[in-house]
Amino acid sequence: MEVVPVSVGDASRAWDEQHLDLDAAATQIADADPSGFTGNVRGAATRFLTQWERHAESLGTVSEQRADALRTTVSDYVTSDEATRGDLVRLASYLHEVR
Repeated sequence: MEVVPVSVGDASRAWDEQHLDLDAAATQIADADPSGFTGNVRGAATRFLTQWERHAESLGTVSEQRADALRTTVSDYVTSDEATRGDLVRLASYLHEVR
């Protein structure tokens, strides 16, 4: 399996950007004023805005978690590759050419 750290880094940054965009959207939704609606509709509009704000925040949290998971994954791959390289170097010291 091949993992390209730069590509994974790009993907994690894209998820971070998604998180920031969703947080900004949640803030804009929270700032929306339902007072322009009539009394009969205002309650439903307020509930709608509240639910959409929560949904945007939830999606933002998931985006941030995915970005963090990708960074952790690529770090684990790099650490594993470095450990394997060290093991091969140590193993090579025991190998001798036989003719």
